[in-house]
Amino acid sequence: MRQFLSGALPFYALAGLAICMYLVLYKTNLFDLNAIVQDATGSSWFPVFIFVCVLLEAVFPYFGYFPGTALILMSVALNPKPADVSVFFAAWLAIITGAVLSYGQARFFRPLLQRVASKAALSRCESLLDAYGPYARIALFVHPNACAMYFTAIGLLGRNLTRELAYLSVGAAASVGILFVVVTRLVASVGATDDGELQVLLAAALVAIGTLVGLYAAWRPARAV
Repeated sequence: MRQFLSGALPFYALAGLAICMYLVLYKTNLFDLNAIVQDATGSSWFPVFIFVCVLLEAVFPYFGYFPGTALILMSVALNPKPADVSVFFAAWLAIITGAVLSYGQARFFRPLLQRVASKAALSRCESLLDAYGPYARIALFVHPNACAMYFTAIGLLGRNLTRELAYLSVGAAASVGILFVVVTRLVASVGATDDGELQVLLAAALVAIGTLVGLYAAWRPARAV
């Protein structure tokens, strides 16, 4: 059970944050996010708007779950035409920039971690990363928050950044690409609209992925024995 939770909980936490943002964005009267995105899609600055929003989401842990990915979903759902190559590239670059910034701030605070954490705890983290690190790269294909958490972890443990950038580049492209493909298919079938269903679908996908990762984490040690 412990192995299952260690693999699944990060994805469950992201899903919980996604639902919280769904409740804030769609079930309160704080502001009309649909109107904001509709106005933004008509501007030549829309790729910059997407870059900033996704960047805030992709820097861990200061902004928690900022709805950058939700804005990509909404921009495609509300008006598919502006969701072109420039928007794709802006989101891709924002994920990479956020992950690198997460790594950098983790390296900056690493001396503090070494002072407050025991050598045994650091050694255990190192062994866990050695055992599950290659599988943790799956997170790079899932969500900007997951990318940021992974790069924060390798930064805190002093791992090499350069060799991870290729995985990050491919993962960020796949993550944004999947969002574009899935949402454009949905728009083609149900029309251009967004009342929060896409955010709920994202949360459900994170729960499903977390469950699969947790099951694999629980199954792998048993197999090794």
